[in-house]
Amino acid sequence: MQRSVQRASRLAGGTDTWLLLAFLALASLGLLMVYSASIAASYADYGTPTHYFVRDVFWVGIGLVGLFCATRVDYHRYQSIALPMLALSVLMLMAVLTPHLGHTSNGARRWFLVGAGITIEPSEITKLAVVLYLAAWLASKGEAVRDFKTCFFPFALISGFICLLIIRQPDLGTTIVVAATMLSVYFIAGAELKHMSLAGGGAVCVAWVLAHSSSYRYDRLMAFTNPWSDPYRTGFHTIQALMALGTGGVFGSGFGNSVQKAVLPAPHTDSILAVIGEELGLVGTVGILLLFLVIAYRGIRISMTAPDKFGRLLASGITCWITFQALLNYGVITSSVPFTGVPLPFVSYGGTALIVSMAAMGILLNISRYATGEVGARQSSDYGRRDGGPRVPRVVDHPAPDRTRGRRRQQAGATFRTLGKPRRREGSSVRS
Repeated sequence: MQRSVQRASRLAGGTDTWLLLAFLALASLGLLMVYSASIAASYADYGTPTHYFVRDVFWVGIGLVGLFCATRVDYHRYQSIALPMLALSVLMLMAVLTPHLGHTSNGARRWFLVGAGITIEPSEITKLAVVLYLAAWLASKGEAVRDFKTCFFPFALISGFICLLIIRQPDLGTTIVVAATMLSVYFIAGAELKHMSLAGGGAVCVAWVLAHSSSYRYDRLMAFTNPWSDPYRTGFHTIQALMALGTGGVFGSGFGNSVQKAVLPAPHTDSILAVIGEELGLVGTVGILLLFLVIAYRGIRISMTAPDKFGRLLASGITCWITFQALLNYGVITSSVPFTGVPLPFVSYGGTALIVSMAAMGILLNISRYATGEVGARQSSDYGRRDGGPRVPRVVDHPAPDRTRGRRRQQAGATFRTLGKPRRREGSSVRS
């Protein structure tokens, strides 16, 4: 088994094989489940059972090209484009809110309509942009990352402005994912715990205000506590998802045999996990969860062994983003958290979301090339902070010690002893 993994790693160009295999498994399973979950919607919207499946194959193909290119590009190059990419994503978030520019669907203005049914969702691009920018910016701050005026105040302004633009669309699910990702990167960079507590408390207060300032958000919160109080309106989505999971049982009803996909809202996007649970059962949902846990573990391992602080923060940010979004989708479908729309990474149907997340995975794979042998990363054995800050790994940038110096000294000493040893004259005898 170990030889097979090593052989696959060489074929993959030195990237993390387990991470790549977990991603490919999720993407392949996603194609199959999009086909099964979208049959009814494809018939209803376009009169053909394969419309969404064919388009998903197209998006996956573009995503794989982006993943391959990102895998081959040195991740250090992204430091120079981090700020322009963030500025572009913010401009797109502002432009999409403009009438006649942003495309409106189901009461939300989140997309640019390019043509032929192709849309671009700026908030998905923003997920990658904020990770790149925060990794580059916080890596350049050094110890100043703990300073309130130098780092925390600008971080709070940037985070708050971006989240405000996304919540105006409105898109609560993406806002939660972006906010959690930004806070995770800031914490891993070495932020003070008191600053993190302040940011967390502020986020909770903002969430409470948002929940009570909009009727539909408040209705969703009430539906979370008791979805059967309004089974045909606010609790409909939650009830149908739970019925799908319950119908599937342990082993599921079989591929393509889902009944709830005909009534589930967005069965091939936000609710695809419910279809998986009905057709593949508990085994299928737990298997997908384990694949995401593999991605989380390998991503953390890559971030721990990255050769520099930028690589560590970038790998951590991508890992937190993908993992948290997957866990949020699981929580929504199982009614563990209040309902909000968020796709399952690599599995749900989607254009911009699929391409951007695959490109992010390519960047993570590129970092793994440096963390698994091409560049050896050494870390300090002192993981603590004397000022009471978070215990996070610190990358030591000084070079590894020259282990050949000791051997050269031994050889030099042996040569000196050999040259300094007196020779015995011929014919002389040694008295005992």
